Amino acid sequence: MNILGLIVEYNPFHNGHLYHLKESLKVTNATHSVAIMSGNFLQRGEPALFDKYTRAQIAVKNGVDLVIELPTIFACQSAEFFAHGAITALNSLNCVNSVCFGSEEGSVDILYIISKILVNEPDDFKKLLRKYLDDGMLYPTARSLALFDYICDNSLLDISKDNLLLVLNSSNNILGLEYIKCLLKLQSNIKPFTICRISASYNSEDISSNICSATAIRKSLKDYNNLSNIYDVIPNATYSTLETKIKDNFSPMFDDKYFDLINATILRDTNNLNNFFEVNEGIENKIYQNVFTSNSLYDLQLSIKSKRYTLTKIKRTLNNILLGITKEDVNKVKNVTSMPYIRVLAFNDKGREILKTIKSNSDINIINKFSNVSFSMDDDIFKTLIDYDIKASNIYNLVYYKDNKHLLKGPMDYYTAPIYVRD
Repeated sequence: MNILGLIVEYNPFHNGHLYHLKESLKVTNATHSVAIMSGNFLQRGEPALFDKYTRAQIAVKNGVDLVIELPTIFACQSAEFFAHGAITALNSLNCVNSVCFGSEEGSVDILYIISKILVNEPDDFKKLLRKYLDDGMLYPTARSLALFDYICDNSLLDISKDNLLLVLNSSNNILGLEYIKCLLKLQSNIKPFTICRISASYNSEDISSNICSATAIRKSLKDYNNLSNIYDVIPNATYSTLETKIKDNFSPMFDDKYFDLINATILRDTNNLNNFFEVNEGIENKIYQNVFTSNSLYDLQLSIKSKRYTLTKIKRTLNNILLGITKEDVNKVKNVTSMPYIRVLAFNDKGREILKTIKSNSDINIINKFSNVSFSMDDDIFKTLIDYDIKASNIYNLVYYKDNKHLLKGPMDYYTAPIYVRD
């Protein structure tokens, strides 16, 4: 058995994802695939279009064998923390042979060399980084410039300076660097591969071919509130499943639907805002002041945005407040070297084979329903991670089930079993 690992959000699963899945299986010669997927809230600090079980089911229908949830506290954060959680989860399975991610660069060798610099932190690189930080630059910008100078000064890569800048500042490349960094730090046996993104860039909002970005698909769904405009850019299995969900009165979720909840949380916890992760340097005052005058979540985000705080960072910060993610809890889990559990969301027959292999090779707890988790609740890391998973689902479902209250039995993680997709 040759198991491929994937790190995904599938929000929603589109033709580009299908291309990546097929090419990843091909380049790694894998026989089986397991995806670590964000749950109901995502890395950009926003809710998923559809619930995690639906998205996992779609993934398996499209060819993924097993989908496992990335714990919420990792899923909603910046590239380094997100990647650490995902790679640690894959590594903890103790049976994954490779991980393949999309990138703008398409060369894992180049990304590997840069990642080694970040892990080893040579003195000259650290001096350059300190210089840029002392000049008042934000850490991501300072790191990128320090890497650029260090690589050029030492002629470490045979690429043009323009291409190097693109490598260092493109969204998926940055995530790829963090994946490889974590593999190196964990001394993992998982081998990294990358597939070059095709057709559309990560943030493109255009639908001009049969492959476009998830950003463009989400924008179309929000603007037109139907699936017709995205028919050509998503696989049939995605279309039919989403069509059924919409017919059943489950509408796509967007962050503005949580505006009132975020406002209420901010006003309730005004005196404790600086306890939440990413709330730093007095930004809590700006958040509080602008709650009263903002007419929408986007208004609130823009009113807080500054040179120091990008829009994405603001979205993550507000999402941390909504979900109650504290600095204390992040510090508790940020350096874990193994995951205490995996939550299975969906699988097929090959996925069953992977689960059997995991049971043979790893002592990780495999959770099907949360009603079975009491055996490890005395483990502080386990409890911290799982509490956020349950809380995130409850908050998400409060809005997601708005038109289907009769179906909301309570905390749905206790009632929903993994979805078995029969071949």
